[in-house]
Amino acid sequence: MADELVSIGADLIGQTVRNAARPECGDGKVLRVQQLTGGASPTYRVSVQFSIGHRHLIVPPARIIVPRPEPTRASGWLARASNDTLDDKLRGLPEQVVNVLGTPRERLAAALPLYTYTDESESLLKWARNQTGVADALSHWNRDELDVAFAAFCSERDAHFRAMAALVQQSEGPAALTALLDGLPATLKTAVREALSRVI
Repeated sequence: MADELVSIGADLIGQTVRNAARPECGDGKVLRVQQLTGGASPTYRVSVQFSIGHRHLIVPPARIIVPRPEPTRASGWLARASNDTLDDKLRGLPEQVVNVLGTPRERLAAALPLYTYTDESESLLKWARNQTGVADALSHWNRDELDVAFAAFCSERDAHFRAMAALVQQSEGPAALTALLDGLPATLKTAVREALSRVI
């Protein structure tokens, strides 16, 4: 679902909004709207009170959106039985990676972006947000829980990547896989090679 931009004007005061670039700040209440420039493309300073504090957003370039309902971590027995809880989404591979209909090379390429995530705080929170759609992962999980979930995710990611690499090697030959890996950016290449060399 695409984000819905809010219309900037005096009637925005008192409304609840979200900063599209910083969803982890949560929802905030608009306190003031001030027009800075006129013309065809006016610029506004929008003052918003978030739970983390008071912020001034210059629109544009800032994008203020209508808050979407947050997924909830609690679930019933049916969701748990079908492995469709927020915890399952956090640990599992995204559908757009697992359900790629294509060649082994295309399936392997779909998994490569998963190696951009690390266990550093900022990257970990971005990973959790992309996995679950939750703006602020720390409002659902503590850091230890995120670390454990990320380790489980990495294990599943690496197993999937190794399987896809084996299919590429089987269908195109070892040289094709080596050439593909050699063409990756340095940081990605290191992470991928570690995954392939890791003892199962």
